[in-house]
Amino acid sequence: MPSPPRAYTHFPSHADLFYFCTTSSTSEEDLNIHYAPPSKSSLKVGVLVSGTEQVQMLDLAVVDLVAMIGRNRLIQVDASESGLDEAVDEVDIRYVNESGEGSFSVTSGARMPVTNSFADAPQFDILIIPGSFSSAEIPLSVSIFLTTQASNPNLVATMSISSGIQTLVQTGFLHRKRATCPPSLLPSLQERFPETSWQENRWTRHDNVWSSSSAITGIDMVTAWMREYFWDRSEAVKYALAAAGAGLDEYDD
Repeated sequence: MPSPPRAYTHFPSHADLFYFCTTSSTSEEDLNIHYAPPSKSSLKVGVLVSGTEQVQMLDLAVVDLVAMIGRNRLIQVDASESGLDEAVDEVDIRYVNESGEGSFSVTSGARMPVTNSFADAPQFDILIIPGSFSSAEIPLSVSIFLTTQASNPNLVATMSISSGIQTLVQTGFLHRKRATCPPSLLPSLQERFPETSWQENRWTRHDNVWSSSSAITGIDMVTAWMREYFWDRSEAVKYALAAAGAGLDEYDD
């Protein structure tokens, strides 16, 4: 089993650096080194569907990518025995809106069923916010749902895909956090929400909040997240990403 990665999203202060350089102790406790915990053996994935505007089908590709590490999907791609041993037992995906009823429109003429309302949705491990073609103000119910989910210490990651950032930023949850967005939205979002540290990157993260500048870069973002979070399931990740055609160059012999 590979060694767990060191957490690298927290940068040491000048005082910490001085201590690291001058202490005679090399114990992890004294050096305040923390390792990532084991990944969960099952995942609840929530996909937020707010408003009546169409959701871009490309944005939902990241949902399928996360699902690829589930055992039932890896069996279909003939993963090795070691890959199946490391697979996630269940990836439970829910599509959530305020009412929990009906279906929502997806680009290219598709529709997807809604599975849960804000009231009966479980606490998710992964919360995905796909983009839409609306810049309207979000209802209070959406803000409360997002803030409640994202503030829960058990949440592994919040992932905003492309223009989905317009929904997340309105909750105030991105105050003093790094985020990125589609280039076409950057000027208006910088003006409306100057307290967010807007990055002109393909994707970025701040602690467990991840955001991408497009649907395509969202794939790269989730690929990076999977490799980091599932550090203890590297074989399963290898087969999942290979089946999706993501990051194959890093696995070439």
